[in-house]
Amino acid sequence: VLVADVSGKGTSAALYMAELKGLMLALTKKEESPRRLLIEANRLLANHLDNRNFITMTYAVIDLDARTLTCARAGHTPLIVVSHGKSHVIAPPGMVLGLRLPGASERFPDLLEEYTRPIDPGDVVVLYTDGITEAMNEHGDFFSDEALAQVIVGQHELDAAGIRERVVREVLSFVGAADPHDDMTM
Repeated sequence: VLVADVSGKGTSAALYMAELKGLMLALTKKEESPRRLLIEANRLLANHLDNRNFITMTYAVIDLDARTLTCARAGHTPLIVVSHGKSHVIAPPGMVLGLRLPGASERFPDLLEEYTRPIDPGDVVVLYTDGITEAMNEHGDFFSDEALAQVIVGQHELDAAGIRERVVREVLSFVGAADPHDDMTM
């Protein structure tokens, strides 16, 4: 599973996301390691994005036979795992994809770590974009990763659609009359 977010808005961001989707469909057929997959994606994307854009992404492999979750995170929001009623915010180090600064491509593999943890039946794994946790209320406060984790813990018995509905309801209640600033994906 993966979630990604392209910096910027409009047509160029949409085109970069379409390019990323095609690239990921190809890479996932030959690469099982989330870390190695993100390294290869960065290598292929680094020369194609313009200087104003980059991509954040989390890529995770859920192995139901081994009961493990293995992930790597390229500058994206953390993952949240709720296991046995307790939340775990997982944020292995990693730099955004396609960053066009001197030396960024060379440093990308050194900054990217892969993380593996056991999972059990009934665990909830949540990948999301910053539009949820950076939703801002009228006072300029963010919703936050911690608030999201609390909502998920409180609703972890529901199915995915029920959890998503409760999260969106809590975020909209938190934001109140403030203008939305980003899309929300979970």
